[in-house]
Amino acid sequence: MKRFVLLVGALLIGLAAASPTLAQDAAEDWDLAVDPAQGLTLASLDFGDNVLALRCKAGVLDFLLTGTPVSTEAVRTVRLTAGGIADERQAWQTLPGLPVLSASEPDRLARQLRPGGDLDVRIEPVATGERALRFRLTLPASAASVDRVLSACGASLTDEWDLRPRAGGTVTWAHQVPPEYPEAGAMRNIGLASVRVACIIPPSGNFQECRILYEAPQDLGFGRNALVAARRSSVALPPGDLSDVGKVVQFTMRFRMPEG
Repeated sequence: MKRFVLLVGALLIGLAAASPTLAQDAAEDWDLAVDPAQGLTLASLDFGDNVLALRCKAGVLDFLLTGTPVSTEAVRTVRLTAGGIADERQAWQTLPGLPVLSASEPDRLARQLRPGGDLDVRIEPVATGERALRFRLTLPASAASVDRVLSACGASLTDEWDLRPRAGGTVTWAHQVPPEYPEAGAMRNIGLASVRVACIIPPSGNFQECRILYEAPQDLGFGRNALVAARRSSVALPPGDLSDVGKVVQFTMRFRMPEG
């Protein structure tokens, strides 16, 4: 219990520093902590040199891996294999000054790890002469704890989009419609807001199927307006190249409160 309390405390106040590891097995099932006062539901696995944590805090879902190198980059490119995700290129967020990476699609990754199995994360180098770092962790099955965290943040327990391939690279816009700043945001004097959107690329390039991945702040209309703008926008597909059709592409829409 003492080890568990220390682990949870470290996750809440900054996440304890750790060193990379190549291969370890978890000795126990996921630990679960719930703190209604902080709006926190947390499932974690302690591997010694690394900690995995699926965390819902104040309605925001994170999937965190500790024991990674401290980076000055805001984003690190990783190659991920987990469940039905096979060697997929992803962009994970760093936490400034901390040996922590945050997964780009925490709910999707969590669903792939519910049955247990291997998590393989390869962090690609960013500087000349730097070597890639690889983390291989074997996880026990734990649908109950993982589902508890997902449900706390209103995330689905199953999703047919999970195994759709993701498009690599950045979005090349054929026509981009800027999102409209919502009236509720102005009433709350929200200066800046952002929404992470995912859409399926159709042959025409005109988005039809889109969804919100992340919205901050929530429930003020930013997500709704981002979806409207996304569905009125289109991407440019290379002539004769339909390799990205049917894949999921992600992008961020940012809002700034109008002046005057």
